Amino acid sequence: MMSDILDIGDRRQVFIDSRFLQVCRGIELVVHPPRKTGELTIKPEHPWETRMDGACSVLKVGDLYHLWYRAVSKGGIAYASSKDGIRWEKPMLGLAEVFESKRNNIVLGYGAGGVKGGVQTAIVFLDPNGTEGQQFRMVAFVGELGRGLHVFSSGDGIQWKLMHQCVVSDRNKRHLDTLNVILWDDRINEYVSYVRRNLCRDRVRSRTVARGQSANLSSLPDVEDSSVVLGFDHLDPQNFDPAKNASIPVIDFYTSATIKYPWAEDAYYMFPTAYYHYRSEFLAEFKGEVPPPHPTLDYSSFNAGTVDVRFAASRDGIHWNRYDRRAFVPLGMKGSFDSKQNYMGHGLVPALNEREMYMYYGGSDRPHGWGAQGRLERNNQLLTQAGLAPTEDISAISRVVFRRDGFTSARAAYTGGEFTTPVLRFNGNELMLNVDTSAGGELRVEILDELGATTLSGSAGYRLEDCDRIHTTNEINRVVTWQGKSDISQLAGKPIRLRFVMRDVDLYAFQFS
Repeated sequence: MMSDILDIGDRRQVFIDSRFLQVCRGIELVVHPPRKTGELTIKPEHPWETRMDGACSVLKVGDLYHLWYRAVSKGGIAYASSKDGIRWEKPMLGLAEVFESKRNNIVLGYGAGGVKGGVQTAIVFLDPNGTEGQQFRMVAFVGELGRGLHVFSSGDGIQWKLMHQCVVSDRNKRHLDTLNVILWDDRINEYVSYVRRNLCRDRVRSRTVARGQSANLSSLPDVEDSSVVLGFDHLDPQNFDPAKNASIPVIDFYTSATIKYPWAEDAYYMFPTAYYHYRSEFLAEFKGEVPPPHPTLDYSSFNAGTVDVRFAASRDGIHWNRYDRRAFVPLGMKGSFDSKQNYMGHGLVPALNEREMYMYYGGSDRPHGWGAQGRLERNNQLLTQAGLAPTEDISAISRVVFRRDGFTSARAAYTGGEFTTPVLRFNGNELMLNVDTSAGGELRVEILDELGATTLSGSAGYRLEDCDRIHTTNEINRVVTWQGKSDISQLAGKPIRLRFVMRDVDLYAFQFS
């Protein structure tokens, strides 16, 4: 039926679910973790930079890369800029006073942006609805303004002004003290929030990612009115506690760093932090060595453990596919700066070579909970006794590199595979593929009619046997040809199907142009 046609126009399409795999054999969806550079992109080198973590965000606007990160132990959002996303400069801006000096790069907190004290965490996004001077939006958790997310605006990413106070409230329940995201979703033309929401199961606090949306930036739902879209489920690790006669989760998820992918249609990516708890019920080195119980929550794990970055993808930002669930940015080897904690920062930027993409994450050799104060002040002693103390006690922000469109691919088996799309309608003159055959793989494409036959009017010459075999290829935009010709404009606007026949190939994306 004509109503079943998927109109993709000339928009880029990626493989994050079965949308294009209507009929397939020997094809699997594969997640491609990024390449760690090992660089200390942003590291402590000034008196006010006492700690780096994943509370950072990055944007590329025009020819300039911008990066905001948390510096100062009590919080202060600092700024750096770059011309290539690799080498960064920290301008001395004179906006904040720290250690009795204004010679620093802090743009929010300690006087900057009208904030007197520190800032717990912040991310920055570009708002197409922002008037002149308000295109940059900073979503910040600022204690002195009330427990919630507050929105500051700027025209240059440096001079900030509070515009919306407490757009998301956590009702004083300690939900929002880590990286939270607000973005403009141009698919639904609304603002969307992805925030940390704490749930309680068998008196055990479980971190989750919750989502809200609103047409108005100032009226997003509070945390407890937001729907959980990612959290612990039955496939995640848990151990049986005979004392409670219950299976207890040992891992939960937060700080999602969610983005809507800007270079393809209907693609959302999430990079949730997986927190592995050192629970005394299951780890002998901590048995009998825990703080007194919390009145409402079970803190027998003393809120310590390790964290790394995982991956999920979605078509609508609501329903998420977690694939094989393995670490996406794993912990580094012992002695490295990221051996105990990794948090993904917010934002994805293109490399200058247009073939790669960059993200930035905060790494540390400190376990979560190291240096805790108050009732958890024994953390350092317990972690040290267990051999889990930091080696160098360092932290830094580092860069990771992805192939363009390269989070996932449709992979053909070594012995061969194929898939046929649902009925499509396109605009354009050529078909381009983001494809990697390496040395031994090969691929061909056939254009079929809506019934899956090669009898499409005007399709003579687009059969499988007419397609010039694609091999020895690793390209972002490889044009498909049939008997040396790439022009398929005569088929534009007509209902068609594509049949991909491949062997030992990763296909990342396709696009008509």
